[in-house]
Amino acid sequence: MGVTIECIKTHRSCDMGYGGFLNFREKVAHLVNDEFGKHYEKLSTPQMLNIASPEHSQAVKEFDRETIRLINKYRISKKAVDFLLQSDCGGRISPSTCKIIYSKIKDYDDDICYGYAGRDDCAMFRDLKAIFKDCCDTNSYLIYIEVIGNTLDEKNKALKKGNDDE
Repeated sequence: MGVTIECIKTHRSCDMGYGGFLNFREKVAHLVNDEFGKHYEKLSTPQMLNIASPEHSQAVKEFDRETIRLINKYRISKKAVDFLLQSDCGGRISPSTCKIIYSKIKDYDDDICYGYAGRDDCAMFRDLKAIFKDCCDTNSYLIYIEVIGNTLDEKNKALKKGNDDE
């Protein structure tokens, strides 16, 4: 089980687990704004992850308040924040959002394996960045879908939805 991220026009894609996708989005959050990135990391705290805990509701309210404060203070793109806060089980972002995010990540690279380590096609930051660039160059939506066995039907639905909006 994992996530596939793909440019719907070029079909360039990368596969990764949820941990790799979380690490990628955390890096994007830091590249958008370092203070926002530190705030974004709070999503991985026990108070945020354990919805049954008594602290969860208050933690979510505090997180949301701080998110709004940081967006306003630093004029952070709401479109970039939308990408960062969408469900990791599936989502899509518009070509304009891809352009905003690409402008923040284009000059960065690292040697971290975001994909499945040991695979020949293990997703690296440069691979994910190339998908965003493809979306910018072709005015395409970027989709990410949960991968559970055969996902052809889900992928086709996501592709169709992205094409209908163009």
